[in-house]
Amino acid sequence: MPQDLQGHGDPRDTEMGLFDGIPDPCNDQREVPPPPARLHLPPVPSPTRDQVRRRRLLAFGVSLAWVLAHLGIYGVRTDWADLPATYLTAQVLVPFCLALVSLWVALSKGSRGLGLDARWLWVMAVVGPAAFWVAAFGVPEPYATGADESFWISLFVCFDLTLAWVAVPLVAAGLTLQRAFPSAAGWKSGLVGGAAGLFCGATMNLHCPSIDPAHVGLAHGTPVLIASAVGTLILVRWARA
Repeated sequence: MPQDLQGHGDPRDTEMGLFDGIPDPCNDQREVPPPPARLHLPPVPSPTRDQVRRRRLLAFGVSLAWVLAHLGIYGVRTDWADLPATYLTAQVLVPFCLALVSLWVALSKGSRGLGLDARWLWVMAVVGPAAFWVAAFGVPEPYATGADESFWISLFVCFDLTLAWVAVPLVAAGLTLQRAFPSAAGWKSGLVGGAAGLFCGATMNLHCPSIDPAHVGLAHGTPVLIASAVGTLILVRWARA
């Protein structure tokens, strides 16, 4: 053995000893912290039928008060003496009745608790908005009018007002119709939206004195279609059971 290695041992043992400082990935003995404790909340009881009924009546009352309060603030049209009964019936009474029927069809439980037959749903979903547009463009003007220089301004004003009126009923419906439709949720939600649109459109016909078919159809009738679409596409996300 060389003289310089005497008393120092085998250098290979020293080199192998360096591996002792490297941890073994297959034998990780570090303490793993326990998972965080889960917060166990008591289950929220489902509302009773009486509670559901009261909430829906409250939502209906708030929506009705919202629209009628605005009608009281903005006022009622003043050309009643020039409007025949057929015109008022087509423009005001029929939309109000269709709104109530649409809401009843959407919320009716039916004989089995799943709602009315689907044929009633899609018929009312089409008839309601279509009847408003037919009345707007199909009923003759009750009296002659001159050229309206503020056509577009009045159109946008009535359009915005009608949308603002219909917003609260749609929000109230979303809050009180959660998981209310176990079947045909899209049709029923669209009917609820259409009912809100028809009611607000008929109320706007009570306020706005314009008899121009284009104004009534576009400014008062388009929000009816928008409300129906919002019910079908957005409200259904909460109403589907």
